[in-house]
Amino acid sequence: MKTLLLVVVSMFAVGAPGDTGSWRSLAASRPRGTADSLRVILRYDAGTLTVGAAAAPLLYDAKAKFDANQQRISRSYNAVSHTLRVGLDSSTMRTGARHSTRKRSDGGRLDLALAAGIPVDLDLDLGTTRAMLDLSALWVDAVRVSAGATEAELTFGSANPKPMRDLFVDAGVGSITIHSLGNARAERATIASTVGAVDLDMAGEWTGDMPITLRIALGSATLRVPRDVGVSLHLARRIASIDSEGFAERDGVSYSAGYDQAKRHVIVDGSATLANVDVVWKD
Repeated sequence: MKTLLLVVVSMFAVGAPGDTGSWRSLAASRPRGTADSLRVILRYDAGTLTVGAAAAPLLYDAKAKFDANQQRISRSYNAVSHTLRVGLDSSTMRTGARHSTRKRSDGGRLDLALAAGIPVDLDLDLGTTRAMLDLSALWVDAVRVSAGATEAELTFGSANPKPMRDLFVDAGVGSITIHSLGNARAERATIASTVGAVDLDMAGEWTGDMPITLRIALGSATLRVPRDVGVSLHLARRIASIDSEGFAERDGVSYSAGYDQAKRHVIVDGSATLANVDVVWKD
């Protein structure tokens, strides 16, 4: 019985005169088998990306639609290292095709579903994309997102089975919204943005301290924090505005009211340059 299912279907888009774009779709899935972990290395330069949980008993389930005149797709799985590599980009195309138009992103799409119940390591390199990453039902060991001009949304709808080793998001000149970040239970989190906007919701099931390194330049960051959580801010500022009403400064660190009595803490360090940082309390 084959353990790898792969289907490639060619489709042709009908567009305006002179539009000869050749559209293709790809579907690939693999049973989980004895795999006890999964590493995903993804490069996606334009289009819409979704990531979520796969139906049992699949290890992964990928579906893509792309214009073959603008992009090339690649996919491989190493059964020894349990590593899935997916690439959908225009870096190998001729220069004229890469820069002639952004129509390649209009209908392009990649939907990737991953196995629940095993540790997953995500390494995502995104370009001009709309990314919706619903990690709610997954056991996420580590996440790295490096983006160009991406509008990204991460959701942790349920508590990670075990603490996440590392969460790193560089939004580039795009925007990033993270829902229920507390459910990630990240031992270390780094969020960076240049020009774009960052919106972090700290809700979720977590205890103790949540350390976050924030690096914001020419943009804004909003931290949405439950009222029972204490917040400390230790940010190097350069022409930056930090809205932290009710905070008191001690030894160069700003602490929210009742910080010492709070059982949970968000500990923020990093830098803000020509940026706005707001702390919004949630009931």
